[in-house]
Amino acid sequence: MSWIEKAKPSPLDDKPIAGLYFLDGDQVARVVQRDWTKGYKLPLVVFPTHAEYEVWPTGNPEQVAIVHLFGEMDLPLGDTRDRAFEEAFDIAEQCGYMLRKVGEDSIELWGNDSDEHLLVVYDDAVKRMKNVIQIENEPSPIPARRIGLLDEKSREALPALYANEEKGLEAPALVKFFTPDSNWTWYASEFDGKDTFFGLVSGFEVEFGYFTLSELEAARGPLGLPIERDRDFESRSLRELRDQHQQERRRGA
Repeated sequence: MSWIEKAKPSPLDDKPIAGLYFLDGDQVARVVQRDWTKGYKLPLVVFPTHAEYEVWPTGNPEQVAIVHLFGEMDLPLGDTRDRAFEEAFDIAEQCGYMLRKVGEDSIELWGNDSDEHLLVVYDDAVKRMKNVIQIENEPSPIPARRIGLLDEKSREALPALYANEEKGLEAPALVKFFTPDSNWTWYASEFDGKDTFFGLVSGFEVEFGYFTLSELEAARGPLGLPIERDRDFESRSLRELRDQHQQERRRGA
């Protein structure tokens, strides 16, 4: 999630990003009738096709920023086609996506949903993603299945339900899910191998309990965006995460 406090400067302010603008969280709050975006802004970039995508800073100055295209397909804004393809290939292998090089400057991507079919165009001369084109009404070569939110590596790492009872709140949360257009977050510390997690949920309240993979995959946030898995999440104890979210709520009260 890359909502930024409106009163603070953005790490993207001094970046040469054509089409960059900030979605006003106060206006979003009025539309969705929820207050959590008040006082915040969301960086987005608009391409020549008028397609808009969330963008966030990166620690690699050559990449300029990261563009969130769909699911877990996040690619550098500043790069060559072939180097971006290498990153996209690694993500596709983990998530069950498909991709191919098109011509000298483009990458065609297929995600797991029908609207996740894009042509991403790079300009190698200036090392920049210059356009994103939504492809419609063409069949996907991906078999009719959805990999879903939980990748195989995370599935194998999660202990079985009740395996952490002796650890209590010191049990580590290994997987984080979040809504990119809301403030709900789920941390999984155990999994039954099929559908049910145990962990921490920060939503209306901060509480421990059970939640299911099928519910997360079906849910949509107030702006219609699906729940995502945080690929950069570093494991922390349930106690640490509970205390963090409770402190954040007290500061925001």
